[in-house]
Amino acid sequence: MARLTIRDAGYTPGQLPSGPKNSILDVPGVHVGQTTVGDDGDDVRHGVTVILPRHPDDINTPCYAGTHTLNGNGEVSGSFQIKDWGFINTPIALTNSLSFGTVFQEVWQWILQRARDKGMSLNDISHDYGTPIVAETADWWLNDVHNSALKPEHVHSAFKRALEQENVEEGQYGGGAGMTCHMFPGGTGTSSRVVKCKDGKTYTVGILCQTNYGHTHDMQIAGVPVGKLLLKDRKLAEEKAVKTASGKVDEGSIVIILITDAPMLPHQLNRLARHCAVGLAQVGGHGIGTNFSGDIMLAISNGNKTNEKISGERVNGIADVEVNQIEILKSESVDTMFRAASEATEEAILNSLVGGRAGRTGFNGLHLGGFPVERVKELLGKYRVVV
Repeated sequence: MARLTIRDAGYTPGQLPSGPKNSILDVPGVHVGQTTVGDDGDDVRHGVTVILPRHPDDINTPCYAGTHTLNGNGEVSGSFQIKDWGFINTPIALTNSLSFGTVFQEVWQWILQRARDKGMSLNDISHDYGTPIVAETADWWLNDVHNSALKPEHVHSAFKRALEQENVEEGQYGGGAGMTCHMFPGGTGTSSRVVKCKDGKTYTVGILCQTNYGHTHDMQIAGVPVGKLLLKDRKLAEEKAVKTASGKVDEGSIVIILITDAPMLPHQLNRLARHCAVGLAQVGGHGIGTNFSGDIMLAISNGNKTNEKISGERVNGIADVEVNQIEILKSESVDTMFRAASEATEEAILNSLVGGRAGRTGFNGLHLGGFPVERVKELLGKYRVVV
């Protein structure tokens, strides 16, 4: 299916230009691989998305990182390491809740296999240590929760595809397979923004999100209460059909991964991650960050190639202090980066919805109609002031 985005419905979030692919793959050095298992109509359609913030040959080189949690009913492994060390040096993987353990184990195996292939010593492996970054959302509406765990070979396939895949598959693909967004089939979405620097350079902010949150009545696009208008069209029938008791299934989650080639430090990336929540609120309104939801954002910069290894020489247990040479954006100039994070997040979420436009039939025959792109285009044309 050819890529269709929210722009095809007549809406381009924000003011900044996107990169050529309007994707996280616009960020230099970034690779994405996805595996999707199952088809529409199956009791389980699930998968995994692997993101490499640097080329595999360079993956152990630290990338500065920061996080933000709007509501924490979810899991991102390695988050304590990020808080203490301020960087990651492993792949990132997104999947469903029940596959979390398998994916975590297989990311480790990929790391160790590469070390063996390079003939690295145990000492070198331990110097390159980093906890794999794996995040999850719960696909319990559309999938049979008792059978939704992936197998190791599915993760292997995603790693293999990471160097071959030219575009991110949106909607019900990769880790986003089986996920919902505002009670439509959602899942994987991506977007990017390009930011100009005073010295003539440009930097890219790329977003890949895994959406699995939200009620239809909270959804808005360009300030238009599109969700309420769509419910009026169908007289609440579909919302009632999928309504459940309050809990994880009903409230869902979203994981947002931001990668930029702008040279930024952890304290700046924490702030950048927070601004992803602004983009989330542009779509989800007051309905985001609910008690049972996991709304977790991770911001990463691959703009510095730092060497965290030290000589290892100690005298009486005391090592010499060593220094990294790095670049850093001036903190007073980061407002445009904040805007880029928000704009790209908003668009990535909307693109996950458009990506699921074909609809999905899942476990026990539950059917969710796809995001009605043409009707949304009609509503935006009717209610939105085009500048």
